[in-house]
Amino acid sequence: MTVKIGVISLGCAKNRIDTEEMLAQLQDDYEFVQDMAEADIMLINTCAFINDAKEESINTILEAEQQKKFGKVRGIIVTGCLPERFRDELKETLPRVDAFLGTSAYKEIKDAINAVALGNKYESYPDHTLDEHFSGRVITTMPPTAYVKIADGCDNCCSYCVIPSIRGRFQSRRAEDILAEIASLAEQGYNEIILIAQDTTGYGKDLAEDVNLAKLMDRAAQVPGVKWLRVLYSYPDGITDELLSVMCSHDNIVKYLDIPIQHTDNVILKQMNRKNTWESTQEVIEKVRKASPDFVIRSTVIVGFPGEERENVIHLYQDLKKFQLDHLGVFSYSQEEGTKAAEMPGQIDEEEKEFRRDSVLNTQSSISLDRNQARVGRVYEVLIEGKDEHSGLYYGRSYAEAPEVDGKIFIKTEETLEAGQYYKVKITMAYSYDCTGELIK
Repeated sequence: MTVKIGVISLGCAKNRIDTEEMLAQLQDDYEFVQDMAEADIMLINTCAFINDAKEESINTILEAEQQKKFGKVRGIIVTGCLPERFRDELKETLPRVDAFLGTSAYKEIKDAINAVALGNKYESYPDHTLDEHFSGRVITTMPPTAYVKIADGCDNCCSYCVIPSIRGRFQSRRAEDILAEIASLAEQGYNEIILIAQDTTGYGKDLAEDVNLAKLMDRAAQVPGVKWLRVLYSYPDGITDELLSVMCSHDNIVKYLDIPIQHTDNVILKQMNRKNTWESTQEVIEKVRKASPDFVIRSTVIVGFPGEERENVIHLYQDLKKFQLDHLGVFSYSQEEGTKAAEMPGQIDEEEKEFRRDSVLNTQSSISLDRNQARVGRVYEVLIEGKDEHSGLYYGRSYAEAPEVDGKIFIKTEETLEAGQYYKVKITMAYSYDCTGELIK
């Protein structure tokens, strides 16, 4: 009888890709089920980037343990960031889990399943290495949007971040493998390709071949069938003239940059061990806007970092008003075990962190409203994602919105629009995070 596998993938798009690569190894020999109560073995790919992600992962595992205790589930396999980060603690606190695989052990998933099916335990935490060749994915998202991971790991070593300890040093994939994957996705109808890594602008620095992000995007834009090529997670110091030139020279490379600045106060940035300064951040933003007025800039900031005073936050408010970013994610600092920042003096209580976060969000809300109001009257090509049952409005994204993290464009029309297709839409009304528009025939 074929073993039934229930799969849960938690965390970011990079984690989802790891899950999809495991599914590719399993698809010929096992049956996948969506109802976890019907699974023989549950596979949970976890996230442990911050405390909230850790809690979500542990709660999901505890729910699986209940299925094992009272249902038909015979085995539980936990993979990814959580076991990589907390390998010793998990064995003691989660005794009903049968197998733990670290972030470089995904190739062993069949061995783990076979061991668990026989009633045995399995555990593996190999050194952080990338496979030399792409071995396939089972895409779990519907066309036309697909993520492509171009590198893994990180060398930046920000004082608040656990990624280097979980994912290891920065390692780029071979350009030919990336391009082959993009071509395969395009043939399957995935025409919005989103390049991701912990630091996409670091791409190629560790390879013998003469390649960097600009050269990779130049070649990727020429793959037949790619309509929108988008890049996320670009460090400020990696936004080069060459990269901007390439992005402006291809119509299918969207003029959208996700540049995490994390703060604008130089004292805090130094404590964070960030490479960027207030001055360099301003230079990068000016350079991007000079390259093309159509560029949309998204960023992220952290408030409540140890030692941050309210004057530092006021500095941040002022700079955000000056920078006029289109989209901004604001995060409260999370004190993560094993990081340098966790041991720093001046830790800030959660209530104060949330106050500062709300204050920055309010500042950005008015900025985003102004940016969106400037779009009223303009026509955009919009990728339809679905229809809101409540309002009856269709919704989608233009090049100016990345999936999941940015706002939507809502369209009122009597016509039937097809999800996954592109339509011309004129913006008629703007809000802080979303816009509404009308269909242009």
